[in-house]
Amino acid sequence: YKQEHIAAHNIETRKRTDDVRFSDGIDFSSLLLSQVVLDGLFASGFQKPSPIQLKAIPLGRCGLDLIVQAKSGTGKTCVFSTIALDSLVMENPAIQVLVLAPTREIAVQIHSVVMAIGSAMEGLQCHVFIGGTSVSQDKISLKKCHIAVGSPGRIKQLIELGHLVTASIRLFVLDEADKLLEEGSFQDQINWIFSSLPVNKQMLALSATYPESLAQHLACYMREPTFVRLNPSDPGLIGLRQYYKLVRSHAVPHMVFEEKVLHLLDLFSKVPFNQALVFSNLHTRAQHLADILSSKGLPAVCISGCLSQDQRMEAMSKLKQYQCRILISTDLTSRGIDAEKVNLVINLDIPQDWETYMHRIGRAGRFGTHGLAVTYCCHGEEENKILAIAQKCNLSLYALPGKIWIYLRC
Repeated sequence: YKQEHIAAHNIETRKRTDDVRFSDGIDFSSLLLSQVVLDGLFASGFQKPSPIQLKAIPLGRCGLDLIVQAKSGTGKTCVFSTIALDSLVMENPAIQVLVLAPTREIAVQIHSVVMAIGSAMEGLQCHVFIGGTSVSQDKISLKKCHIAVGSPGRIKQLIELGHLVTASIRLFVLDEADKLLEEGSFQDQINWIFSSLPVNKQMLALSATYPESLAQHLACYMREPTFVRLNPSDPGLIGLRQYYKLVRSHAVPHMVFEEKVLHLLDLFSKVPFNQALVFSNLHTRAQHLADILSSKGLPAVCISGCLSQDQRMEAMSKLKQYQCRILISTDLTSRGIDAEKVNLVINLDIPQDWETYMHRIGRAGRFGTHGLAVTYCCHGEEENKILAIAQKCNLSLYALPGKIWIYLRC
């Protein structure tokens, strides 16, 4: 199997924390999966099930509607991919599984995990349907497609055009369900898609954060769902140290930005990180920062919704293939993106809410590894906001010490 089929984190190479502790003597063959799915799991690097995989996969295989909530980076994509692949009737070329994701990047990543775990399934057809690509190509892909993964807007369009036939769909998956169903987001599109699906289907909803509003929304879709929730009162990753750094306030926003950039450059000079993700609330600021860092000899790539789909794909590819050490991003990549070498996350701007904060910092410390998260904030309102987030999520958030570099040597 080629390198592109490796989807899992190598659990032997780095020390792992207890939130992804593996049970002795239990591997994926204990979950009574079909041999062809087991072959794909092992070939793509999945050795032993993480706690959420061990709990959720058997329940999903029984056909139950599931609400799965577990920390970022603990293996939720593998959960629904395995359930989906194990349920397929390969002789039926029609769509049997529909997976929705809130961003194009997450949809593409899901596709790669499905194809990796399904690498031993001869004739498997899984395709991605997202904006910024050709509808005519989608029509061709849909002629034979077992699993469709896509963003709500494009999936709705394809159903409306009659290209995507829903009659054989038996499993409907909402990844990052809280984002998909938040107020003013994709809710109308998802309601429309849901109404077009067969009544008799299984449904899975997955997320790292679970606001109460999500429970109310999911009640409309699911039949007596089973909750699979790990650490609901402690969503933080054990191996992730979280710090904040106070900077001087300025009346002019660009002066605040310049102040934070100076601190950021100082941090990069002291911390021996593998890869870093820097989050900004604004696209213009993200691009400007990428230019500044590149001019200082720190090659950085910017990704945001303002870029073309090809540019976004290229930026993600560079991050995952370790061709760039620093990715500057808007909240486009705050969720779902899995790049194993990222061990430093920086919030140049305070996130809008606690859920976004938890998803942002969850890009580091994934699958039980060690990482750092640093948030820069001004005295006053920004400081109050980050401390309120820490209190809300019961986080251990500390002022940034001088000798921060020691931790990432672990």
